[in-house]
Amino acid sequence: MQPASSTALASPVWLLNAPIVTADGLFRSRTITLEAAQQLVREHGFESAIGHAPTAAILFDLLGIECPMRRIEFKQASGQQALVFRLSRRMEEGRVLQSRAEIEEVGYSFVLLTLEA
Repeated sequence: MQPASSTALASPVWLLNAPIVTADGLFRSRTITLEAAQQLVREHGFESAIGHAPTAAILFDLLGIECPMRRIEFKQASGQQALVFRLSRRMEEGRVLQSRAEIEEVGYSFVLLTLEA
């Protein structure tokens, strides 16, 4: 896989479990379907910055990929794409989802986040 500083065409898609702004610039964000998310990781490959084990497990099931849990610091480069697994609502203070069933109950979507400049 290419390093995080490469361009979007040459780099893998980064998997995130929160829509975070990691760099200065203009970001584009749009919700995509599960099928589009699956195609994106098939075509471009992926790197995981998923820091939560149950989220990594659900991405294994949904995207059909071996998604390791990696609590790493990610800084998005210009042109780079990130695929965000976004929960449908914010959790109560102190609550940590521990299972796929809990994640399914809350609901989720996929967001494609691109740093344009």
